[in-house]
Amino acid sequence: MAAKNTLDLGSIKVRVLEDGTFTTDAGNLFGGSGSAKIKGAMRPVLVETGDDRVLLDAGFGPELPESLEGRYELDRNDNSLAQSLEAAGYAPEDITHVVLSHLDADHVGWALNPPSFPNATVYVQKDALEEARELPEDNARREAIPAIERGVEEGWCELLEGDAEITAGVSVKVRAGHAAGHQIVWVGSGEDSALYTADLAPARIWLDPELISGVDTDPEAAQKNRIEVLEEAESRGAPVILYHEPSDFLVNVRRAEDGKFKADPIAG
Repeated sequence: MAAKNTLDLGSIKVRVLEDGTFTTDAGNLFGGSGSAKIKGAMRPVLVETGDDRVLLDAGFGPELPESLEGRYELDRNDNSLAQSLEAAGYAPEDITHVVLSHLDADHVGWALNPPSFPNATVYVQKDALEEARELPEDNARREAIPAIERGVEEGWCELLEGDAEITAGVSVKVRAGHAAGHQIVWVGSGEDSALYTADLAPARIWLDPELISGVDTDPEAAQKNRIEVLEEAESRGAPVILYHEPSDFLVNVRRAEDGKFKADPIAG
């Protein structure tokens, strides 16, 4: 049975899109020199609310950035974001807002390099940009800086400073740890709501609060914020959208006796 990829939240419709899959060594995510392979997906989210079409994150873009060549393998297999968007009945020109959770290359690509959504405002946390400026020269997050600075100057990129409502039914909350200024997104309200966790809890394995990523800039903050947002999702009965999960990417979460969160896939 195909995984469910849409949610109806009152008058708001949520569609989980695709931008292919990647394969990389475990050491690139968890640190160390482990050679086991890990496969992940890129699943940008389209939120249809009123006259607005909001995209949450934007995949790798046309190709892998040079800094990741040899470390990541990208497989689109006719499932690029543009193709997924077209299958949903929309063109890039229809997107009105793009929320970038943070500046990792697999989240910003189509929004920045090149900007593929000519009528959209792109939203980035100022803290994410400032952190990128301080990272080592070979860090891939730095590659987003010129495009963001150009976007701010030209008026199509807006730097946020903290929590904000992007449009009716789409609110960003800053939950740092994976990156400074990392923002999650709540869609809808009350009982008709869903949580997009981005890279705070990007796949089912990250529902273990004790798991530490080698690429988190503040692991302690990431763990604390991961627990808090997943507890809130459980208390609200809100579905959680897992950006990097290859299979069951739309789930309900619950805290088990061992302290880990369990994921119950939402049937299609």
